[in-house]
Amino acid sequence: MNRRFLYLCGLIAPVLFVFTTILGGAIRPGYSHVSDTVSELFSPGSPNRLLLSALHTLFAVLLVLFGIGILKFVQRNESSKRIGIFGASAFIAMGALNILTATIFPQDAWGSPSTFFGEMHITLSGIISILSIMYILLIGIWFHRTGISLNFRTYSIATVVAVVLAAAWFMASFGSPIMGLSERLTILIGFQWTFILALLILNHDDN
Repeated sequence: MNRRFLYLCGLIAPVLFVFTTILGGAIRPGYSHVSDTVSELFSPGSPNRLLLSALHTLFAVLLVLFGIGILKFVQRNESSKRIGIFGASAFIAMGALNILTATIFPQDAWGSPSTFFGEMHITLSGIISILSIMYILLIGIWFHRTGISLNFRTYSIATVVAVVLAAAWFMASFGSPIMGLSERLTILIGFQWTFILALLILNHDDN
């Protein structure tokens, strides 16, 4: 598969996520981007769930493809390869778990009885959060060690700190009128890093 296409997936995926979320809110009566979580758009019984789940699945597939692109990029460089491979593998795993949370294990509808699938959604979302912190740090360190970008490690560490703080705010605001806002901030902080990483790889691959 063309490397450049795989790298471009890292630019497209965050944009598609934002588009899907905005679209979902626009076509669901009474939905609030401030108070409602993104996963509620895909919960059982939600309006237009099939369309939104399909778009979210496509987004997750793009993440997996970009993860494969990261892995290929790492494998083309000899220095500190192992830490880069671990980081890329964590990114691929994160994308694969996102496919599951959008399809097989959707979030339970807010206020409905808890189900096995809803509990699995929460568990997988927690694993996704851990993997996200891992791959941001590992890939940031790899870029520094290889000398490809000495500043990307600092940027990655700052991103992790911001993600942790935003996630703490989300947990503190869970169930409150600003729950959706705090969740979106956490997600977007992570995805801006993904977008910047894709630009960095594309720029280096062209040189």
